Amino acid sequence: MSIYRGLYFSTLIGAIGGLLASLCTVLLSIPMANTGMRWLPDSITLIVFGLLVGMLLYFHFDRVLLGKIRASSIGFGFLFGAFSAAAAAALAYGLRTSIASTSPTLYRVTVWAFCFSLIGLGLGLRWARSNRGRVLHTYAGSLAGGLLGGLVFILFTPHLSAGISMCSLMLAGAGIGFGSGIAPVLVREGIMRFISSGDARAQNKLGKNKTLWDLDMDESYVLGSAPTAQGGSRFQQGADICIPDSSVAPRHAVIFHKGGRYFIARHPDASGPEGISKYVLRIKGKTVVSSQELHPTDDLLIGRTALRFESRKQGE
Repeated sequence: MSIYRGLYFSTLIGAIGGLLASLCTVLLSIPMANTGMRWLPDSITLIVFGLLVGMLLYFHFDRVLLGKIRASSIGFGFLFGAFSAAAAAALAYGLRTSIASTSPTLYRVTVWAFCFSLIGLGLGLRWARSNRGRVLHTYAGSLAGGLLGGLVFILFTPHLSAGISMCSLMLAGAGIGFGSGIAPVLVREGIMRFISSGDARAQNKLGKNKTLWDLDMDESYVLGSAPTAQGGSRFQQGADICIPDSSVAPRHAVIFHKGGRYFIARHPDASGPEGISKYVLRIKGKTVVSSQELHPTDDLLIGRTALRFESRKQGE
């Protein structure tokens, strides 16, 4: 998937999360309509929104960056979404008690802008270790999306109430999706790009969409043919970059970032004299025996599949 297609889909996934949150909120609010707790609908909306958008986006980025969906994303999406949404709900409650009665318009603008951006900030913390810029971009996107959604809600609800809340939540979700999706485009350091493969299965699967994988800083990635079912998390034995090439070992090589540079090394499963003779791993035609630094435009051959390493630091 190209970078800009990925950005489009992350924005779309965020909008779908906002749509689903709107529908779920309506269903959950029906039995609570007569409770007398006016703050409850806003709290329900924020919590449902945070949970759904968080899980959907984490699923999406797993699928795009790693080629698989990890079960851990359910837990992370629930955890980060729940905590950020709970903080946003607490902020909304405080704003309601302080300014809602005297300045209802200001209250709505503030809730949409700051409460939804707080959710975006919380979801962005998922990448705090590997890509700090992504936290800020996710926050900025959610702030813009929440503010735009709030303005749409305030301006059009008095004249056309049906569906306005849904549209506003979709805009807020799209803002979070765009912010989290634009970060790899702006601050990524490394990319592994699929070029071609002598294995028809790999060529059909990866060549059709011109597949590439973003390489975040301070992360390591296992390259191999291990199927998705074997790769539920970083602590299991699957391949982060899955190449369905029959000549590629289940866990063939490892790419890692250290000191501002990227390196590739054979995975222990494909090392030693037997692994070196059986499993092809070459850079610019030279066999990789130990760890080797990757430079921009380096061509790699793994099994029968050609890849290319690219970097923003093209001057290196």
